[in-house]
Amino acid sequence: MESMPETQKPMKPMKRHELRLEARERLTATGIRRVDFFSDELITAQTDLGQLNLKGEALHIESLSAETGDMLVRGKVAAVSYTEASPAVSFLGRLFK
Repeated sequence: MESMPETQKPMKPMKRHELRLEARERLTATGIRRVDFFSDELITAQTDLGQLNLKGEALHIESLSAETGDMLVRGKVAAVSYTEASPAVSFLGRLFK
């Protein structure tokens, strides 16, 4: 069986991405593809619109659904930013960059 050219392979449908921040202590996000890193001061997650970066204090992911892409973060949020999406890199590629 012949494989499809890269340009003809079906792409994953884009997940709707939204953020809601309440009193800088409760952040809900939709459209999360995966979480790459988390600590009590930084959370990085991939969305279809780029990498989401959350900085703050005492941050923790209270819930995360791989099925729906919904994430709930609690803690003191100091900054929210995005980095443009880049091609997928393997775990070892991310570890040694």
